Amino acid sequence: MDLPIEIKKYIENELNVIEKNKLYDKAKTISKNYRTNEGKGKKLLKNYDEAIAYAISRMPATFGAVYNSLKSSLEIYNPTIKTIADIGAGTGSATIAVNELLNVENIECFEREETMQNVGRMIFEHYDNLSKKVKWNKIDICNDEIKEKYDLVISSYMLNEISDEKKENIIEKMWKTTGKILLIVEPGTMQGYKNIINAKTKLIELGGYIIAPCKSNQCKLAENDWCNFSCRVQRTKVHRELKDGDAPYEDEKYMYIAVSKEKIDNNDKKRILRHPMIHSGFVKLKVCDDEKIEEITITKKDKEKFKIARKSKSGDLI
Repeated sequence: MDLPIEIKKYIENELNVIEKNKLYDKAKTISKNYRTNEGKGKKLLKNYDEAIAYAISRMPATFGAVYNSLKSSLEIYNPTIKTIADIGAGTGSATIAVNELLNVENIECFEREETMQNVGRMIFEHYDNLSKKVKWNKIDICNDEIKEKYDLVISSYMLNEISDEKKENIIEKMWKTTGKILLIVEPGTMQGYKNIINAKTKLIELGGYIIAPCKSNQCKLAENDWCNFSCRVQRTKVHRELKDGDAPYEDEKYMYIAVSKEKIDNNDKKRILRHPMIHSGFVKLKVCDDEKIEEITITKKDKEKFKIARKSKSGDLI
């Protein structure tokens, strides 16, 4: 999973104009805040340097999480989508993921921080004529209304920043502006999972139909358990330096919910919840379906399923 090469080059070569020590400190703080709820309800990014540090340290992971979430959702339900609203757009990670997967005509990025908008605009100028499709809007979803409707509405890593008392109202606002699909992506932490489950409950109450990843309206996991999924993100040289890592990649854990305005024909496959346990003659999988969560074993005797199971990962359908 990787950002488009044009964006990687631009971020690494053009935006890397700040002293490394400053970037390092800001990137560490930003990464911590976006993965936990420590930034909940706070203004996380205040100046240009911080927006640059965010672009380098968090864009690859956010892009990968949204790309995987949207791809998995479209495999189940894929209506015609021409208009997009990216709410809490940041520097545009979700918009880039959408542009990689869909042929869209109009994307509106709603972002309250002008510094994030400015960096996002610069990035889009160097990628696939995306700036011609995108309109940026300075809107704080906590306080402002969005009057138009869009085929696909995306919120990525935003609820984690919002105070608990405002989350339900924001979910209602996003649902109101959704024409076909609402996709919410959050960190793969227990708090991120709780955000997703609470959003799921509210959206069902508002008349929504779950597309993915859940196979039932009521989660069957134990009270102190949670699920998440993972995508492998390639690191640039600067990215490795900022993350104190030698590995050329990192694994981003995330959770999501995709909800439709219309009832869909959800297939009878099971969702894999944990990384498969692969043995020489069999594969063990923890899966969920409409009725329960269970552990299943697929042996070599079922050649086709065994081949699929060995190559599967958490989040896949089987």
